[in-house]
Amino acid sequence: MIPMPRITRTLASALLTLSLASPALAETVTPLTPAQIAPAITRTDSIPGANELVHDAASGLLYVASVPDFAEGTPGYIHILDATDLRPLRQIQSGRLPFALALDHSTGRLYAGNTLEGSLSVIDAKGGQLLQVIQLGQPMGEGFEHTRMIALDEGRGLGFVTSPGEKGVIWVVDTKDGKLLHRIDQGLWTAGAAHDPQAGRFYASGGGMAEIAVIDAESGGLTGTISTGDTVEPGEAASKHFFVNLAIDPATQRLFAADASTGSLYVIDIAAGKPVATVPVGLGVLDVAFNPTRSEIYVSWRGVTREAPEGQGGVAVIDATDYRVKAQIPLATHPNSLEVSADGSVLFVTVKAPHEESHPDYRKGALDGVVRLDLAKLAGLSD
Repeated sequence: MIPMPRITRTLASALLTLSLASPALAETVTPLTPAQIAPAITRTDSIPGANELVHDAASGLLYVASVPDFAEGTPGYIHILDATDLRPLRQIQSGRLPFALALDHSTGRLYAGNTLEGSLSVIDAKGGQLLQVIQLGQPMGEGFEHTRMIALDEGRGLGFVTSPGEKGVIWVVDTKDGKLLHRIDQGLWTAGAAHDPQAGRFYASGGGMAEIAVIDAESGGLTGTISTGDTVEPGEAASKHFFVNLAIDPATQRLFAADASTGSLYVIDIAAGKPVATVPVGLGVLDVAFNPTRSEIYVSWRGVTREAPEGQGGVAVIDATDYRVKAQIPLATHPNSLEVSADGSVLFVTVKAPHEESHPDYRKGALDGVVRLDLAKLAGLSD
């Protein structure tokens, strides 16, 4: 099974356990062929260990977190690409290993989550200078509690960071003063993150009996939870879901949760506190993104489990009104993280090369990819 990147042993174990229980999902539409999507796609396979990515419309740049190797002393990188044609422009080298990325457009600061070190690097996005490292994770074994996703409240000057594990953690950071404000010990496998700036709420998703935590941005206090009701006993073994990533539509108060357990997208009505729709996607569901401009939801799936290690993944395009799967886009080999441009015209995707030598696409030394999809052209192909 391809790791999603290697975040924690606990999270990797959770993904493996849940993917083994995942049914083989029926395809709801005929996948587009590589030839069909060619007019809408630009791709570069040039980044070792590509992880999350973030787009800055003002500068026309795309930032991609990169961890080439996990050997001790190996640096991490942030690759800077031209967002229009994916040309490499610069690299920022880091002594830490960045996985998650978030950009504060109001301050021009880039936040990189250093998962294994349990810290947050603050970087001047324009010049590439490291401004600060904020330690969040406490010592754990030979390392630290790990960070995962980052969500920012630019108006309030707050950052929200999740930590997966059997005992999940959420940190709230003062991004103005660069300090930790609150630590919330919450739930199982606390992984996904979403933010509603108007309501002043953060959401964190994972597994367990209450899959989603609701947090007040101002106080940092836990104000409630949202549950599918499917898990009736505590503990890893009993968990029916793992909402590994999360997106939000603030206008309609819906959450979109990528469930690594069932390979489905769950649509959750926040006010009702329950799912209102479930959309089967594929094996190894990973990331989810919402596009309000086109009223579309995008979900990446890796296409593999331990029992079916030779598959390939793709990206599903889902209508956000009736939850119809509009298109399935094959992106060899394992699509990873998603980013929608601010104007909703482009979808960016990182694509992992196979790590397992048994995979038919495995090539020693193969680099990971970044894909740029023109959504208007793509819609013309799938209509």
